[in-house]
Order: sequence, then C-alpha cells, then structure tokens
Amino acid sequence: MTATIPSQTVVSTDELTPYQLCHHIVAHTRADRALWFARRQHQWVPMGSSVQSEIAVDSPVARDWSSILSHIHESTETSNDTVFQNQLDRYRETSGAQTILILPLRAKEATGATSFLVLETFDSSAQQVDSADLRADWESISHTLAPALQRAVDQFQTTSPRPKGRFSRAIWAAAFAVVVLVLWVVQVPLRLPVEGSLEPIHQQRLFAPTAARVVRVHVEDGQQVEQGTLLIELRSDELDLQTQMVAGNLATAKAELAGRRTIRSDRSTPSGSSNSSTDSSGLQSSTNELVLRERIRSYEKQLELLQSVQASMSIRSTVRGQVRRWDEEETLVGRDVFQGQWLFDVVDSSAGMIAELELAEQHVGHILQAQSESQPLTCRLRLRAQPDVSWTGEVQQIASAVHPNAAQQPAVQLSATVPSTLEGVTDQPMGSTVVGDVEAGRRSLAYVIFRPFFDSLREIW
Repeated sequence: MTATIPSQTVVSTDELTPYQLCHHIVAHTRADRALWFARRQHQWVPMGSSVQSEIAVDSPVARDWSSILSHIHESTETSNDTVFQNQLDRYRETSGAQTILILPLRAKEATGATSFLVLETFDSSAQQVDSADLRADWESISHTLAPALQRAVDQFQTTSPRPKGRFSRAIWAAAFAVVVLVLWVVQVPLRLPVEGSLEPIHQQRLFAPTAARVVRVHVEDGQQVEQGTLLIELRSDELDLQTQMVAGNLATAKAELAGRRTIRSDRSTPSGSSNSSTDSSGLQSSTNELVLRERIRSYEKQLELLQSVQASMSIRSTVRGQVRRWDEEETLVGRDVFQGQWLFDVVDSSAGMIAELELAEQHVGHILQAQSESQPLTCRLRLRAQPDVSWTGEVQQIASAVHPNAAQQPAVQLSATVPSTLEGVTDQPMGSTVVGDVEAGRRSLAYVIFRPFFDSLREIW
C-alpha cells in the first residue's frame, strides 16, 4: 500500500489547487469522485475533493474516511484485516460506492504516507470498473500530475492548520463572547431625541382684554418700541353703551340725592306744623338718602371698572423690544377680536433666547436619573431649516407636568440655553424649529444600541 510520487519535469498542472487536481483526476480517469486527505495533528482531514472545494471536518464523509485512514496508517497489513474490510463495507453501504482505490502519497523527507488520494466509482457508472482499471487509469496520468501533487502535499504539511469544525466553532464562540463583553462593559453616552423651538427669554404677550374691535395699530412688525409706547387701540360699542348707561344712572342718582337734601333742609325751617309729623317725614327722608348714597357708590365703582377696561383697550408696551406679528395691519385693523385673543408680542431681543424642547414621556426617567447625579444635562441642538447651525446647550428646567404635544403624544417640556449669537445666522431666528438630543448619563453600549427593546421590557415588567 506504500507508493511514492514519481519525479518528473514540471508541467502546466503544477499550479493547480487540490480541488482542481481532484477534478482533473476525475476528468481523465473512470473515477466518479476523488477525495484527498492529509494527516495533521494526529488526524486525517480533508485536503480537497472533486465535488466541492472544501469539505467540513465534521461531515459524515470526512469522519468515515478519517477512521478508515487512521486504521490503514496504524496497521501493517490491511489486505486480510477484517476490521478494515468491515469499515469499507459499511462505507460502501452508506455512500453507495462500488469500487474504491486508496492511493497513499508522502511528502519529501517523510518515511510514511502523509496523505491519501481516494478514487471512487458508483453504481451509476455506465460500465463496471474494478480497482485494477482505476489503478491503470491513475498510472497513465500520475507522471503528468507528479509535480503538482508533490507541491500540494509539501505545502499542506508546512502550512499552519486552518480552524475548521469544532475549532472553528470555538473561535466563533470566543469572538461572540468578546463582542458581548464589549457591549456590556464599554460605557457610551445615552442620547435621547428632543424637538422644540427657539423662544425669547423676555417678552410681552398682548391679548385682547375684552371682546372689541381693532380701530388702530400704531406699530409694524419688526419695529423697535420703547417702554410705554402706544401699540394698539380697541373699541367696544357694548362697553361704551354700558359706560354711558352707568354714567347716566350715576348723574341721576346724584341729582335725586341733591334734591332730597334741599327738601329736607326746607322742612327743617321752624313752622306751625306739629312736631310728630315733622319727625316722621324726616326719618323717611334720611332713609331714602341712605339708599341713594349706596346706589351712588355702586354706580361709581361700576363706572370706575368700566373706565379701567376702556383704558386697557389702549394697549401700551411694558418692555423695550421688538414687535413680532406678521401682517398686523391686514389681520387686525377693523377686525372684531374676542376676549383673550392673542394680538402680537413685544420681544426683548437683547435678553437672548431659550430653547423650549419636548421630550417623550417614556424617556423622562433617564433624564431624572441623570439629574439626580448632580451632573449638568447637556444637549446638542441644531436648526431644522439650517442643519449647519448647531450648538451645545444645557438643560436648565424640567417641567413637572406631562402635556400632549402637536402629535397628541405625551411629552415633557425642557428649557435649554442658547448662545447669544449663532454662527451663520444674521437675524434672530425666534420661533424656528430645533432638533437634537439630550445626554442622559452613560450606559452600556448594548443598552444604547438595543434601547427600544430594553424600554419595551421595562414597560412590560
């Protein structure tokens, strides 16, 4: 069973791979399949095959031939070895092989076989082929393939083993363990998405004090105004009518009181009438005067209140700033407004801006936990309309109540700082939409990557 590879001149097949060599052997012999095994670390492992470029070490074919070749390598005589014959018979039954030719090959300076080339035929062969036929076919091409076979055998013996089978799975398991360890050990910032708008820190919001009609607007959008500047005049016909009625009632009551005082004064002049009738009429007159005085005081309070409302309908600026309202002339002058309707704002631009942000309710716990650690909550923000305009701010206030946002989703209001000047912006972009994220401490890389999954588990449990 020992054979050596004849030395011949190098031919074109010298550069073929083990897979290509097996395929070449099958193409030039009557074998249906060629398998090539080599010994490495006391185990026979697949080196090449004519049907696939790489055979797994733990495949059934590789296991069967590893056992058979190990027995051949350890036995001195296999022709009469019943164990060896039984192994071949079982292999023929399971694989369907009809004829098997085992060709031992050895590397340079080796004393025994270092690899085995196995040629097989199956029942599907058009004509029955025995081992002698296969050996004759092999001898007809062995001299041509000798250099390539020798090179492949020598190279396989000198190269380091490639991880396959169980060893490969062990490497993958170790790599997976390292990845899991890194995911849980490495800490990275936890950033939560926020969205909001830029709002002035100091502003006067003007609302209609009562239902009225706008008669005149004294300012324009963007106009700078001083404190006390008259901004807008309102008028209410109903309020004017009520004021006139109360003023008329007050004048009537005062005139009636003055008349009664005159009558009482005349009656107090000495005359011949009886004292009893005089006392009775005097008491009645005093009672009527007391009622009139209370009525007058009531009318005066009503008139004072109505006049104060009328005075408030001439709205003046309480701060020094800039008027903010688009198309104030077109949308306000001559229009009827209801009580509490927004008219416009006077913004103190010198006081700066603040970012009013909304954070989803489900993320509030992370923010509160980070806040309890006495660390500043920083946020990275940018203008949605100008993504290149960005800055880093600090969360100054967290609302204690949850309210629905524009999408009717529960959210919590946050207030964050904004630089006095934004690079790349010429005008104060008040009201502009801002987007970004808030840093809520540090968490493991696994938690940050799979945060939606962990948040879902937390909601369930």
